Amino acid sequence: MDIESLEVGELVSGVFLVADAKPGVDRRGQNYYSLVLNAEKGRSIEAKVWADNIGAKLGPGMGVEIMARVDQYQGNVQLNVQRYKVLPAGEFDPSPYVRTATVDVNAAFETLFNWGREEFRDPCLKAVMLEFYRNEAFAREFKLSPAASFHHHNSQGGLAEHTLEVWQVAQRLHEQFQGPLNLELLLASAALHDVGKVRCYTLTAGVSQPSDLGQLLDHIFISASMVSNVWDRVVTREVAGGDPDGAACTKALLLHVVLSHHGRREWGAPVIAQIPEAVLLHYCDQVSAAMRACFDAFDSRTPGEAWTGKVYLMDTPRRLYVPPTVRATQE
Repeated sequence: MDIESLEVGELVSGVFLVADAKPGVDRRGQNYYSLVLNAEKGRSIEAKVWADNIGAKLGPGMGVEIMARVDQYQGNVQLNVQRYKVLPAGEFDPSPYVRTATVDVNAAFETLFNWGREEFRDPCLKAVMLEFYRNEAFAREFKLSPAASFHHHNSQGGLAEHTLEVWQVAQRLHEQFQGPLNLELLLASAALHDVGKVRCYTLTAGVSQPSDLGQLLDHIFISASMVSNVWDRVVTREVAGGDPDGAACTKALLLHVVLSHHGRREWGAPVIAQIPEAVLLHYCDQVSAAMRACFDAFDSRTPGEAWTGKVYLMDTPRRLYVPPTVRATQE
């Protein structure tokens, strides 16, 4: 189904992947579902199933065949599902409906973690990065994992895509500012800042869902723990070149950048950035997440509309204006 061409008031039918399904109760005490449905190529649309039309239980990862009326709510097209049928798992292939990263995740992983290259000289950072690189289970999880369940890069491979963006922005800003910046510390931090997300999100038929562990401990703590554990395992006195104090300092700085990358305590950072590399990485992380949220809003707006739906950016929801030149290239 071409969801970009839907017109308010028409009746439509088709097959979708349930990306999200939240039950609710309306003001009359009647049950309903709020859904996010993925059409082919992973394009999503919101939908509602009101009490009179609720049939089988719905959940993320299910395939559904629906008939719906196209409505509009707060300026956005929405499907009002009149009836639906859950498709048997063995008869539904979710792959055409799954959003995937727009980068080559294998190449991204090589760039981020293969520190066997001559450009990297810090023996401690090199040992840590290569340990992650050689861990086949971690590599597989990192390449598949989303970076979020909703806000940004929530597709299969989204974590690799987001991390590569942070790395690339960090490289360019380092070239701009240089100064007393430790490039290897900055790039190692960029690669490692979100590694805990491989434990924080699960993919159900390609749909990102938060894990129990991620909700209990949060990705920042998990990331720092993973980095610390790997460091303690591979950075021996021999690797450190007989300078344990220097190695301990580098470890502390690396963990500081990972722990502070959200920038503010109210945004989940256990500590605030207190070295230039940490300040820079925070902004690189923000740029990647915010730009993806903007572009996703552009892509999901109603065709021809000059304004997107609400986007949550910099602690404030807002609609984004789509200039005529951009609209012309997207129609």
